[in-house]
Amino acid sequence: MKQSVLVLFLFIISFQSIHSHHTGSSDSPNATARFVDPFTGKREKPTNYLVMTQDYYQSTRENSHLFTTTAFAEMNFFDGRFALNASVPWNYYQQRGREDAARIGKTYLGFKYQPFFDLDKPYFFVIEGSVGFPSGPDTDRFTGGNYYTGSGFIKLGYLYEKWSFVTKIGGLNPLSRPQPNNLQDNDGIPYYARKPSASPPEPEYEFKKTTLISAYVTYYLMPEISLFTGLLYRNPYNGVDYSKEKDKANPAYFTEASAGFSWNFSEKYNMSIAYRYPLQRDREYRLYQSAWTFAFSMEWGSD
Repeated sequence: MKQSVLVLFLFIISFQSIHSHHTGSSDSPNATARFVDPFTGKREKPTNYLVMTQDYYQSTRENSHLFTTTAFAEMNFFDGRFALNASVPWNYYQQRGREDAARIGKTYLGFKYQPFFDLDKPYFFVIEGSVGFPSGPDTDRFTGGNYYTGSGFIKLGYLYEKWSFVTKIGGLNPLSRPQPNNLQDNDGIPYYARKPSASPPEPEYEFKKTTLISAYVTYYLMPEISLFTGLLYRNPYNGVDYSKEKDKANPAYFTEASAGFSWNFSEKYNMSIAYRYPLQRDREYRLYQSAWTFAFSMEWGSD
């Protein structure tokens, strides 16, 4: 894991030195404003770009450190009004008292649509949706849930002089039903066509719709460098896989604050770093102590 982070850092430095003559110094703030989400490192508006995001979660609920590397690619059409995208995460668990583990996460295919307004105006309205595919029954290789998940968001943004304001409202919706935990799952017969050899145990989790709301403010020190801070709200606390246990470890909601900066070190290359802090601090139920998100993105084509 440390080697992959080092390779990514050297990759950024090489691109900076090769393309340092591109300054991204347009006089129009709207031309250089990237509207980078501090919680994901992704762009809000439809764009031709690739982004590698590295998340580090310190002291998760399982007393381990979690590293999540996500590859995300997007291509826009119709002069920036519509885009298709895909993402694949890779999780590395640094655990206490047991061997470290790595898993491939849930793959998502999605779209963005910007239906209204002149694209050159300092505001935007974007509709975003995606489908997450089942990760498969092999939990030694995959994680993220063996079911389909749909996500949808409405995003509003406004740029005023050196300030930008973005709000996102949406959530996650399970598109599959929980499958019974049958004792003959490995015989290749679908569960609905099989006579159960025994009564399946009561599932510990149920699928629930999850509401996500976030907002953040960005201040542009100059066209190339900006500072941002934001808040995230999620309900229920445990997301789509909602535990049926009604105790302190499963509160109703989750909130998180973030702060960081974004740097357009050329016309096409951008990096951002965000520090994320869960506002629920009780050791018995906090998801993690704190988190860092590092993102490096590369655009192609015209702005």
